[in-house]
Amino acid sequence: MTRFLSPEWLAEAAGADPLPEPASFVLEQVVTGGPDGTVVYRVEVAGSAARVVWPVPDGTTPADLRISVDWPTAAAVAQGRLSTQRALMQGRLRVSGTPDHLAAATDALAGADPVPTALRARTTFGEELAG
Repeated sequence: MTRFLSPEWLAEAAGADPLPEPASFVLEQVVTGGPDGTVVYRVEVAGSAARVVWPVPDGTTPADLRISVDWPTAAAVAQGRLSTQRALMQGRLRVSGTPDHLAAATDALAGADPVPTALRARTTFGEELAG
């Protein structure tokens, strides 16, 4: 089992195949308050393909959108216990970037899952930390 957003989890998620074409949309996520401190990673989208980029290389161009969220919220969204829309409405998720990109993100991210299926099946969400 691999804990969500741990260095091991991120390294495996980022080890996916490269995109078939240059990214048309880049989402950067900042997750604070996790077991490993603040985590920053990117999801690059090209067509219906997506991949995780971690660590984010120095000097990269700004992301189209940046989402900031605390670790419990990120884990709840990843587990499907909380929708991103509800987290946004509750003020638990903050978005910055160009508003036009926010509208485009909905279409670009629909159905694009950058997390390999095998990794998703082995992911834990800190249950071992609660006890």
